[in-house]
Amino acid sequence: MRSSDVKPNRLLARFLVVALLAGGFLTACGDGSGSSDEEAFVIKVASSAPAIEPGAQALQRFVDIVNEESNGRIQAQLYAGASIGYDRDLTEGLILGTVEMMISSNSTLATFVPDLYIFEMPFLFESPEHMFAVLDSEIGDSYSPILEEHGFHLMGYFTLGLRHIMTTDAPVNSIEDLRGLKIRTMESPPHLDAFAAFGASPLPMAYSELYTSLETGVIDGAEAANSNYYAKRFFEVSPNWAQVGWLYLVAPVIMSKTFYDRLPTDLQQLVDKTVQDLEDYERRLYTSVDAERLRDLEAAGVTITYPGRQPFVDAAQIVYEDWADRVGGRDKINAIIEFPYRVPSEEEDGSR
Repeated sequence: MRSSDVKPNRLLARFLVVALLAGGFLTACGDGSGSSDEEAFVIKVASSAPAIEPGAQALQRFVDIVNEESNGRIQAQLYAGASIGYDRDLTEGLILGTVEMMISSNSTLATFVPDLYIFEMPFLFESPEHMFAVLDSEIGDSYSPILEEHGFHLMGYFTLGLRHIMTTDAPVNSIEDLRGLKIRTMESPPHLDAFAAFGASPLPMAYSELYTSLETGVIDGAEAANSNYYAKRFFEVSPNWAQVGWLYLVAPVIMSKTFYDRLPTDLQQLVDKTVQDLEDYERRLYTSVDAERLRDLEAAGVTITYPGRQPFVDAAQIVYEDWADRVGGRDKINAIIEFPYRVPSEEEDGSR
């Protein structure tokens, strides 16, 4: 066969391959926004907390809802229990594009977005209702554009509970009992300053190292919420639990802004609305679980004490003085402290 007989067939084959590739490219690009209605968006939803904790349970509901209501256009999966990393790893993952969505401890997120350190001030909120009122107001909304500047899309605010203090040897009956104790905190400068103000020797440490460090005496105690103190069984090696309530921990639910911007408008609305609809569920569940875990700890024989709160509040004022200028001024802190809110009556609360 002559080469002139083969050449047209080869050219036709090449043309067909190019046409098919081009067609596939156009289908993937859709309207030019980088996606189409047929494209499936994979969302890795991450939490460093165990799957049994309220935040992770709420995220599982998110996964179930968006997978169903998007008719398969979203394929979300929950990775709880730090299965793909702790908060810092996950936050970096959102920036790098290896994780799409997470519930974050505000304490960790603030190391990336320093404006959020305002929510790390000790004794900032009087109650869960006070915290939720602030977060659902223009104050909470004002951090959305700030987060976007750092590459995060704010979807809503959950909670990670009220924080107390555990110790290994002796119970804490007053602020004086903390003097000189090595207390593990998160790697958050306001937390370090707060425990220094309480008279302790604060030591930042990775959460993954906490149990062993308590067990081996590297540290004398740590701070946590009823839920994770129980879930991680820290009471086995640190059986004294002081109900100080020094911090209500805010938990922003965030998505990679780069990924969020790729979503079609209807899917953006779906993921945002789903998280917002779940806020009340997660918050109420956490409040309920918090009380249940305290009863579980009592049943487990943990020594529970209730130190006077006011000496801690008084000691914390130096943290406000040192941090005011770095979080927007004392007026901004006071606007949160003095924010009006109401506590629902028992009848209202029980009927919801």
